[in-house]
Amino acid sequence: MRTLYLLGNGFDLACGLKSRYADYFESRFKWYKGYNSPESKAIPALYEEIQDGGIENIPSAWFIVFAHEHDKPSYNNERVLWKDIEEYIDLFLCDKATETDISIGQYSRYLSQPKSKHEEQEHTPSREDNTYKLLNLYFQKKNIITNSENPGKTLEDLSDIFDNELNKLEIDFVKYLRTIDKDHNYQASAQNLFRKIQNAETTKQIENTTIGTVGTTMIHIPRESHDEFIMSFNYTRPLDGESNYVNLHGEESQNTALFGIADDNSFSTSTRDTRTDLSTDYRYPFFKDTRRQQKESLDLESTRIINNLSNHHIDEIKCFGYSFSNADFDYFRRYFDLAQFDSTDSTLGIYYTNGVQRKSVIKDVRTVLNEYDSVIESSNNTYQTLETEGRLFIKKI
Repeated sequence: MRTLYLLGNGFDLACGLKSRYADYFESRFKWYKGYNSPESKAIPALYEEIQDGGIENIPSAWFIVFAHEHDKPSYNNERVLWKDIEEYIDLFLCDKATETDISIGQYSRYLSQPKSKHEEQEHTPSREDNTYKLLNLYFQKKNIITNSENPGKTLEDLSDIFDNELNKLEIDFVKYLRTIDKDHNYQASAQNLFRKIQNAETTKQIENTTIGTVGTTMIHIPRESHDEFIMSFNYTRPLDGESNYVNLHGEESQNTALFGIADDNSFSTSTRDTRTDLSTDYRYPFFKDTRRQQKESLDLESTRIINNLSNHHIDEIKCFGYSFSNADFDYFRRYFDLAQFDSTDSTLGIYYTNGVQRKSVIKDVRTVLNEYDSVIESSNNTYQTLETEGRLFIKKI
């Protein structure tokens, strides 16, 4: 039997690690004197920081993009997940933008406007123009964009710039992780929680053969081998004693951490974002598979483990700590393919702890399975099939 464990950011959070986006964001913004609490406006605080102190304490231009989202009336920093951050990255990398969003395409057109046009808008600039202006100020300090009267940067030019800025964001997040994951309680909690996930029952049980007779030592030996694989979407490694363990998005100890978006071809045509012109290739440096190759974040041992996992059927998948981000859909599709839910008796287990609403877990699982059915053009309702046949387990542990 083969079991695959998928561990998301919720795993680290459940073990007490302060690795939420809100924790990281607030740890950085406390540097800026114009930002005193989560209710403070982030864009004005960054303006003040750049004008008074420069850009030394601003790790990346993506902080400005995230600050634009932060300042929206509907934003709640405590509820933002890492999947939301990658969605902001995805939205910014569109050619077009909605009325209240910003985009790399709109920014390129903003740069192509003559300086006089910008000055005309200074009396009543929109929030979006204020953000583009702040991006200009940041890049001017870095001598990347020096004169607004120069021809506007092409999308390919800006793609290179923001690709480099995303590298800087990833490096800074690794630095942050190093300050928070040394707690021995975190390591112990992680191992204890993983044992609970391992012991969570499904219909897949290992049958033992008993060797010995009454009055002698009885030995219980599994009738079949049990191969276990751990695919973690975190950057920490608290389960070092486990074999077949891979950090899919990089690892703090190796100075790698991957943020990114899903390949535009990952989704069915009906769910693709119409704001993105798929004939352009300026987005590809931000695809997670591309970034993984660029950073060489998987060592040979990790690659060997992934190959071993991919060469055989998976009997059960056990997930913990996921909101099933679109940016990670490629992984889920691959693992669901290996489980062959529609033609085998494979099981899917989704586990959670206190503080997580069962209703939201069910919603996320239905969403990813429905998208999976759409992408593989299946008439089968995988969620309903698994639930009806008793092969879907959603449990608090």
